[in-house]
Amino acid sequence: MPQKTRLILALIALLTVFSSPARAEILAMLNYESKPEQTIRREGLAIIDVDPKSENFGRILMDIPLPPDLVAHHIYYNRDASKAYVTALGKSLLHVLDMSRFPYRMKAVQVPDCKIGEDVVFSDDNKTWYMTCMGSSNVIVGDALADKPLRAIEAPYPTMPFI
Repeated sequence: MPQKTRLILALIALLTVFSSPARAEILAMLNYESKPEQTIRREGLAIIDVDPKSENFGRILMDIPLPPDLVAHHIYYNRDASKAYVTALGKSLLHVLDMSRFPYRMKAVQVPDCKIGEDVVFSDDNKTWYMTCMGSSNVIVGDALADKPLRAIEAPYPTMPFI
């Protein structure tokens, strides 16, 4: 083996031995609410470390309070995970959390044609969101850049019970 090749292999071995392994956090976001018997109702989003190898495993790293009367339902991320969308059972609102700036900023988007927000999906270009609604059987089409509803698509109420 030529001297130059041995030198390069030795350098690679040294770098491997003395370099620290890359660590990445594994974080999860979930919504929570206080128990019904508690006199002061709390609701919010919690960011938790779910990396079993982390010293912070299972700990809440961030608590993002929500209005106590919201009744958050589901959390959806847009295609590039720069925003999280939180649907609500208690109000005609969609909360949007800007994940691109820290501290995170949240805004409430009024969605008057939607009684109960259910599912949110995004167009391939990440410019439009579609939210299904329970109770009103509408699909709301929204501008994902400005985060405002554009129109409602009315669906007929089902005449047959679902099986």
